[in-house]
Amino acid sequence: MIQLRPYEPRDTYTIISWIGDEVAFRKWCADRYKTYPITADDMNRQYNAADHDRFFPMTAYDENGIVGHLILRYTDEEMHTLRFGFIIIDNKRARSRRWQTNAQIGDSICF
Repeated sequence: MIQLRPYEPRDTYTIISWIGDEVAFRKWCADRYKTYPITADDMNRQYNAADHDRFFPMTAYDENGIVGHLILRYTDEEMHTLRFGFIIIDNKRARSRRWQTNAQIGDSICF
């Protein structure tokens, strides 16, 4: 079963390893980072500078380890609208039939 937990700085090494090329990187980060490739320090610095009352990096995992990452962020002052963004998954794991099924279930619940 895939679960979410708060992002931990050590997750960065796994997450950035999924970025296959600069095109994929730019699509994922929407140019929030100026240089490619990024380092774990770059990503952690960016997250540490965020407003922690409105910005929630999350890590998806299962019994075999980390499978995805996303950011939950309030987009309005009243904090009524929560945006799911900057979603990235481990493509190697996503190719397995079991993980695709779980991802589809998650998609139907979340969206």
